[in-house]
Amino acid sequence: MIRDYMQLNESSHALNSTNNPYADSEATLLGDIHRVRRYFHFVINTVKDIPYLDRRAVDLAITEIRQTYDDDGNVLNNIHAYLTTFCLRNTVIDANAHKQQHHDWTQERERLATQNKIYTTQVSELEKTVSAKKQLAEACELGVKNTFKKKEESMKLVDKLIAEAVAANSTGAALMKRNEAQRMKQMIEKEVNDAQNRLHTIQKELSDVRAPIRELETKVAEADEQIRNIDSLLSIDLADAHRKLNVKYGRGLLLYGPPGTGEQFLLNFYFIESTKSPLKSSF
Repeated sequence: MIRDYMQLNESSHALNSTNNPYADSEATLLGDIHRVRRYFHFVINTVKDIPYLDRRAVDLAITEIRQTYDDDGNVLNNIHAYLTTFCLRNTVIDANAHKQQHHDWTQERERLATQNKIYTTQVSELEKTVSAKKQLAEACELGVKNTFKKKEESMKLVDKLIAEAVAANSTGAALMKRNEAQRMKQMIEKEVNDAQNRLHTIQKELSDVRAPIRELETKVAEADEQIRNIDSLLSIDLADAHRKLNVKYGRGLLLYGPPGTGEQFLLNFYFIESTKSPLKSSF
């Protein structure tokens, strides 16, 4: 008898809760509000400006279902993705707006093309400078090599003078030989240092000229990419784009059978028990 009383009490509570369907389901409230909104839009002939379903209601409905339904597959995700297509609103681009866009794109393309011509001219001038600097750098490199060869020969003479100074009979002759060796060594080392400094200077100048060339070439490549994108936009057929962009509601997931049959193919396939029977035709 206690068990029967508890069952009756639970049934009573369940019956009372049906009097307010919004108490446990915010999704139901949002869905009904959206239905009312669609009704008013229908009356004033602007229903095309409002989507079939409210996105918040759809998201909340799926969340509420997950609280009582253990989805061990991808069923609810598929249903959610399917229902969100009904939350989209078709927006048709005005022909005049598209014409203005076409004009803006054309002007932007012309600006980029003109800019690229300027950049290309600058690159050509800089490349001429690079070519001249490269020739100087090659000449300096050759000069450094020749100077090192000259240093080898000079150092042989230095060693010879030092040896002669050691073998000299008089102090004066030895001192003269050592001074000559020291002078020759300083001269050749200075010549080598000067040649290396000239090479380093011209290499730095060459690097300084190449840096803006790389920057300009990057800008030209980016502008070329933008021009290609604009060309693709300019080739768009507005009417064809409208047909392709128009949302095809209801495609991708079949929950029920043919309209009016009351059959539930996919629901049964995924072992989902519907709390409400699908609508059947009354005629």
